[in-house]
Amino acid sequence: MSIWTFDPMTPRRALRRGLSLWCVLALSGCVGVESGASDDALQQVSLFKGEVVVAGPRGYCVDGAQLRRGPFGAFVPIASCESLSGQAGIGVEPVLMTVSVLPRQDSRAMPDAAEIAASMAADKPVEMIDGDGVSIVHFATGGERALPGGDPRYWRAGMIVNGHLLGLAVYAPKDSPLAGGQGKRLISDLAEGLRNRSPQMRAVTSSRGEAAAVRRGMAGWLPGGLFPNPG
Repeated sequence: MSIWTFDPMTPRRALRRGLSLWCVLALSGCVGVESGASDDALQQVSLFKGEVVVAGPRGYCVDGAQLRRGPFGAFVPIASCESLSGQAGIGVEPVLMTVSVLPRQDSRAMPDAAEIAASMAADKPVEMIDGDGVSIVHFATGGERALPGGDPRYWRAGMIVNGHLLGLAVYAPKDSPLAGGQGKRLISDLAEGLRNRSPQMRAVTSSRGEAAAVRRGMAGWLPGGLFPNPG
């Protein structure tokens, strides 16, 4: 029996195992930051004094029990509200989304898709998109390391919100449509929600070289930069 069917609590346990694996192998997501909340299913969470507001697309909630935030950054896992709360609600495809947020810097430039792909050198990119305010990469390999029973294919994205560098990811069960083309829409919806819910503050910009230097400096606390490979 698939772990993603029949038992509404089983996906939640699988997500917990995936998040535990992430925390062990990508220590910066879990070390040196404080727990965010005790509630399992949150509609949204406000970070860095409200400068970044994270919420899932329709039918998805923030996992407050696994939320991590502190002065060095934040790690926000997102899953279906049904799987987190154990209560019937909007039916959506099971998936694990993550949002990593670095502290605000006055030298920030959005990473392009090539930079995101290069930060995941062990995985094979099959599609790279530099869009309006967000860069997206679809990988053919590596997703199963982040999620038990997961598809090798997964999605990553990078964007800037009020001077904060954000890394987004979408991991789906094996053969899920969200591991393929539908995942592009989901990660785009996640990025759009981040922009729309967060306040509009004074723009902070930098040159590409300055931004690269900032990312290199932050790589020490987040293996692989803002886009850590869970394996």
